[in-house]
Amino acid sequence: MKQSTILHFSLAALWMGATGLMGATITYVGKETTSSGNGFLVPNWSNADVAKNYDIDGNNRYGSAGYYQIRPMPWDPGASSINQGVGTGNDLGVSAGSNPTLNLAPTFLSSITGGAGTYVNFGGYPIVRGPDGSALYRQGSLSVPVSNGPYNTPSGANTGYFGHAFSFTVGTATTFRIGITVDTAGNGTYAPDYVSIFSSSTGTVFSGLLTRDGSPDMGIFDITATAGESFTAAVWQSAGTQSVAPFGLVTFDVVPEPSSALLAGLSLIGLFHRRRRTE
Repeated sequence: MKQSTILHFSLAALWMGATGLMGATITYVGKETTSSGNGFLVPNWSNADVAKNYDIDGNNRYGSAGYYQIRPMPWDPGASSINQGVGTGNDLGVSAGSNPTLNLAPTFLSSITGGAGTYVNFGGYPIVRGPDGSALYRQGSLSVPVSNGPYNTPSGANTGYFGHAFSFTVGTATTFRIGITVDTAGNGTYAPDYVSIFSSSTGTVFSGLLTRDGSPDMGIFDITATAGESFTAAVWQSAGTQSVAPFGLVTFDVVPEPSSALLAGLSLIGLFHRRRRTE
């Protein structure tokens, strides 16, 4: 094969990798947990004064590119409750008549819809910051049935049941970080053991094992997608515990483009040309 042909293939591969045109990828990044020792990190998702382990855009917050904080109530120990059934394809509570979901729709998504379940917000649910990083809310959730299975999980063969949490479609080619907050019902009995994201091109990618203790956990994934690709997020419980599982917050952050890697690659190509001229 001629050196010029090799060079053209190298340029094409570099450009496609840098612009995300090689199809969807899903990578599990890690989990954020809640404890007094880490400043109640997940409930302080929007508070820049609490350090974030997986901040990607330098502002020490999650949700810079978008968020859905499901059916919160201004913090009041005596507030009323929410218990409202909803069908699949719902808007995650954005148009709810009372205590609607707080949201900033990501510009790179063409749609996002919730799975069938029940909007819930009862006394004893965790206190979580609002998008402004200051206001306190009693966090609500969309609780979905966990009854599909059993299927394989990282814990072993036929060890888990899942429920569809929400689905979304990418409208513009983007690499982004998504955080899915679970264990938001104030009781670990209903928390999932795993969260996952599925696409037809990648299959199912699981989070690490989560802690079911009644304190919010956030499973974090990086996704590279082209326009038109669709994804489904699911919550999983170990075999024998299937019932329902709630999730209360979804955040989106754009991953900076790898401009430094592109420049480094172009520099190598330039060096290759210079070496050819001197041979």
